Amino acid sequence: MIPAQLVEEVDQLRAQGYQIEVVEAEGWINVLLRAYPVPVGYSQSSTELLVKLPVSYPNGRPDMFWTDQELVLADGSIPKSADGVESALGKSRRRFSWHPQNWNPGTDSLLTYLEFINARLAKAL
Repeated sequence: MIPAQLVEEVDQLRAQGYQIEVVEAEGWINVLLRAYPVPVGYSQSSTELLVKLPVSYPNGRPDMFWTDQELVLADGSIPKSADGVESALGKSRRRFSWHPQNWNPGTDSLLTYLEFINARLAKAL
């Protein structure tokens, strides 16, 4: 069952124009953001972003994220802590092993986690 808070957050992101699919599989609530924009300096201008949320979300925090396997820096190098490739939802994906230092279920959300992802992608350049 998808938590009501997550339903609201996904609706907010859809209202902003994001294409999102939520799939309960593999013991996770998987949030797929299609054509997710990445900063200039990567090999692609967008990627399919996968965020795996524990079923206890928002009390359980997200950890790591996955992109298209082909997403690397524009010079062909792999961003630090993104050298793993895993299969998730039937597709090989690049795992970014980047972990937020803090998570407060009362104030953090999928939206703040996307801010974390955006900041980390920019910092990797």
